[in-house]
Amino acid sequence: MADQISFKIEGLDALIKRLGKLPPKIAKEVAMEVNASALAIQSKAKRDVKVDNSTLRSSIQLKEINQGNKIVYTVGSALKYAPYVEFGTGGEVSVPMGYKDFAYQFIGKKIKKINLRARPYLIPAFESEIPILRKNIKNVIANVKS
Repeated sequence: MADQISFKIEGLDALIKRLGKLPPKIAKEVAMEVNASALAIQSKAKRDVKVDNSTLRSSIQLKEINQGNKIVYTVGSALKYAPYVEFGTGGEVSVPMGYKDFAYQFIGKKIKKINLRARPYLIPAFESEIPILRKNIKNVIANVKS
């Protein structure tokens, strides 16, 4: 969304450490699964965003960022109003459990009183993909070991 958004997948750091000790073939296949999940999150968010025009939908981008020995994927929109569609405004703000710290950065200055209901699209896409990614990573590791 605005500037940079990142979500932390619990347990992923430990998994990455373990992957570093596994054969390169496994690490490559896991990386492909993470990329596929990032693409799925982007597709789901674009499909589910509730908008009157296509500006927000077409602004949802997937970026691949190389950070030394790891690749980070970000999915989001650079539009300044994107977080307000996700979380709502005024008395209509709705923040899912576990995202309070993240959403806090978008709290307004209370200059305007606008009450727009939350129309989440990015967090549901992310949340729905995490169990799929975990399952796919387990399958990759199980298939290589057997």
